[in-house]
Amino acid sequence: MEEFSEELEPLFDYRRVQPLNVVYLDDDDFDAPSASPPKRRKISDSAVEKVDDTVKAVNVIDCGDKEEEDWLPPPPKVSLDARLRGEDSTLRELRLKKQELASLAQSAENVMRAVEESVKKELSDSLKAVAEKPSKPRCERNKIVLSIQDKDGAKQFRIYVDDKFERLFKMYADKAKLDLKSLCMLPRADMVFLQPRH
Repeated sequence: MEEFSEELEPLFDYRRVQPLNVVYLDDDDFDAPSASPPKRRKISDSAVEKVDDTVKAVNVIDCGDKEEEDWLPPPPKVSLDARLRGEDSTLRELRLKKQELASLAQSAENVMRAVEESVKKELSDSLKAVAEKPSKPRCERNKIVLSIQDKDGAKQFRIYVDDKFERLFKMYADKAKLDLKSLCMLPRADMVFLQPRH
């Protein structure tokens, strides 16, 4: 047990720590007369000079019935013409420019609002037109079957009626493993012959 207590020594030595001020409260202290600050000394009347009694009395006007009396005179009235005559030309030009810029800003805002409204209207009209337009039925293309006979036998190809012969030649060349440039077409009566060139 002693070994265990030796391992856990305090991190700080509290023996050197002492309280700064001890406040001692005792009821007896309140019974003692309190120390009040010293009173100011009165100024003696001898320092004041006595004046003759022939002083005239001043009449005091009581303004208690008025809440606030404006004791400053009102500012002088300046006519509009006098103000315009004294106005600087640069100030007048600046005011005119400011008014012009304000009107331009207002007109630009009006133009932007009009453009936005027209774009919204066009967009809604186009969306309505797309919604109202009935979807066209997919037109079915007619197909035909062509048979090409070569050394190996007849080969059948299904193509659309409106397809070009180039597509047919390409399909035949791919199936027969021939070069497209080596084929030639020989029309005879009701038959068309595809023969490889030699």
